[in-house]
Amino acid sequence: MISKDFHASRRKLYAGLLKDRSVGFVFSGREREDRGDGMHKFTPYANFYYLTGFTQPKGVLMVTKIAGKVQETLFIDHPDEKAKRWLGLFYTKESVQEETGIENVQYLEKFEESLPFLRYPDRVEHVYIDIANWEGTFSMNEAQRFAARVREYNPTLQMHNTFHDLSLMRQVKTPEEIALHRKACDITTKGVENILSHLKPGMYEYEIEAYFDFTLKSLNARHAFPTIAASELNACCMHYEENNRQMQDGEMILFDLGAEWGYYSSDVSRTFPVNGKFTEEQKTLYNVVLSGLDAAIAASKPGQPKEELQELSKSVMAEQLIRLGYMKKPDEISKYYFHGSGHYIGLYTHDVGENNVLLEENMMFTLEPGLYFDDLKLGIRIEDTLLVTKDGCEVLSGRIPKTVEEIEAFMAGRR
Repeated sequence: MISKDFHASRRKLYAGLLKDRSVGFVFSGREREDRGDGMHKFTPYANFYYLTGFTQPKGVLMVTKIAGKVQETLFIDHPDEKAKRWLGLFYTKESVQEETGIENVQYLEKFEESLPFLRYPDRVEHVYIDIANWEGTFSMNEAQRFAARVREYNPTLQMHNTFHDLSLMRQVKTPEEIALHRKACDITTKGVENILSHLKPGMYEYEIEAYFDFTLKSLNARHAFPTIAASELNACCMHYEENNRQMQDGEMILFDLGAEWGYYSSDVSRTFPVNGKFTEEQKTLYNVVLSGLDAAIAASKPGQPKEELQELSKSVMAEQLIRLGYMKKPDEISKYYFHGSGHYIGLYTHDVGENNVLLEENMMFTLEPGLYFDDLKLGIRIEDTLLVTKDGCEVLSGRIPKTVEEIEAFMAGRR
């Protein structure tokens, strides 16, 4: 999916983060049980994949930097006969060397005896371990347990967390990464078009969701996240995932969905009339949300403060809702719009990065203003995936019908 040269270039940047007389560790993670009788499909920890390209569990990247010399070692699990027979795991040290471009690949049983602060403690002063900020909310994982062991072994070692620095590195995408995002958005476009081709009153939310599922499966893509297919009042719940209500004539349905390709995500939201035709009120409120999105897209270019985009969408929508009589004061917008306007996108759908920054070329993020009216049983959200270009931005999900006219024309043309 992505070249080993890309991962090698990321490791070179990572090594540049390390001080001399140091060693850094990044763990791939382990499989998780699924209800006690199986395992969830494994996805490597994003920073580990970013640096190595290796996709199997129990991997550890170790990078040492001593006297200015950088050495890389990748430790991998040793598949036994059962793993080969039942899971199809046939990789060896040699095949992983070829796959990743990392010359020194060792099996995990060599890990403990290879630790530099055990082999030559007088030459190591700094230990870098990648621990995600959100991991503190869960039980300790492998990286955290290892950090505790290092502190216990030698409290004088200076400990560092590389998560923040790697997050900043991932904010700006390379051409290879952009190509994968573009492919994910193309697949998502096909999936949404399949939805629009079959959407009609009387269907259950899960039935129309299945057309998106079929598109992804038929193109050998994965879901970036669980699909939201929320009709009527369900659309006012941000992360509704039951998708089990029967849709009625005259209602709207909100979709929040995306494909993943080569571990890189797309994220799109659209809100459609179930019968293919907006009512006047639906059209009016839909266009308010669309105007908020269009204003933020128009402002998205290098040098634009990222955090201001949310306020821009919010102010545009508030002004129109006041004019239409839904509100009297701008601050009342919080009653109808109560989430962020978007997020970085990458190896995670809600990817890592700093929001208090100026946009740079090749940053990627989403914009997703919305309005939610419990009394009208109506929720509208419109979201696109954006790439910042030299003098503006490209909407990678821009081929998905978005205006009232485009949506109605597409749904009318399917008959």
